[in-house]
Amino acid sequence: MPESSERLADILLKQDEILSELLVVVVRQRDALKEGRIADLQDLMSELRRLAVRAQAIETKRVHASDGMARELMCEPVVSEIIKALPSEAASMLEGPAKKLTGTVNGLKMEMSIVSRLMEEATALNNMLLAEWRRLGQRSLGFASGTFDTKI
Repeated sequence: MPESSERLADILLKQDEILSELLVVVVRQRDALKEGRIADLQDLMSELRRLAVRAQAIETKRVHASDGMARELMCEPVVSEIIKALPSEAASMLEGPAKKLTGTVNGLKMEMSIVSRLMEEATALNNMLLAEWRRLGQRSLGFASGTFDTKI
């Protein structure tokens, strides 16, 4: 069981590393949105997609390792349940990486929520501006008479 615990701990640390990289990119996206650096967003989205593929691959490894240990321990394939079912030495090997990963996941969720709200606000603002430009354009261009109305 110690080798299984060690393997899962290594996977958790690798997952934390990848999600930490993802967190940095999401923070950079938030900053780019706030500062109006739209050109940077395309590069950041490419980087985000690349990291998301790596995150999915390590998540698959974590699920397989957790499932295997959970079958052996006859518990749920959740790290907190695995830790409860393990002897104290093996459990302590998992506690640090699990806490670190949980903190990173919580930070990532928070930042993604902020970026999502910023994008929703930007979309709403853009839609409002487009609607106002269209309304002003139709009224001031005088489409019916073919003239441009300069009345203020």
